[in-house]
Amino acid sequence: MDYIIHHGKAVTAKEFSSLMACVGWGGDYMEELVQRSMTAYPFIAHARSPQGQLLGYVSAFSDYAFSTMLGELVVRPDAQGQGIGRALLHAVEQAFQGVPIYVKPFAAAQEFFLACGYQPPASGMTVLFKRNAAHACLPAPARKLIQSGSPSNSTA
Repeated sequence: MDYIIHHGKAVTAKEFSSLMACVGWGGDYMEELVQRSMTAYPFIAHARSPQGQLLGYVSAFSDYAFSTMLGELVVRPDAQGQGIGRALLHAVEQAFQGVPIYVKPFAAAQEFFLACGYQPPASGMTVLFKRNAAHACLPAPARKLIQSGSPSNSTA
C-alpha cells in the first residue's frame, strides 16, 4: 500500500472521527473538540493514500528535555501491517531526538510497541486516569470566569 507521511495539523474533524470510529474509539467527535486537541499537541503527523484518504494519525507532546508523551497513534484496520504505524512512530522519534518517549498502549497494541524497540521501565508504572466533570475542581469564581468567558472581579 502506498502512503505519504505529512507533518502538520491538516486533518478535518470529519476525517478524525471516521478514523477513530473505524478502530472502535468512538466517532462523531465535535469539530471544536478535535481542533482543541490538535491545538494542544505541538506535534501531529498523519499518513494519507496517494488519493488523499487519511490512513493514520499520531500526536505527541514534549518538554523537549526529559519526556515526550505519545497521544494517539491510530491506523485504519485495512491499512495496518503496511508500515504506516512504524513510519508515524518514526516521525515522532525524529522530531524529539534524544528525549525519552513514553507510550500508554492498549493491551492489543503493546506487542507493536515492543516490536518497535519500546520496553517497560525498570520500575513498574501504571496508567491512571480520571474522567472528571468539566471544571469541577476549580473554585466557584474560576468556574464562573470560564463559563462567562470574561474576567471576574472576584478573588479566590
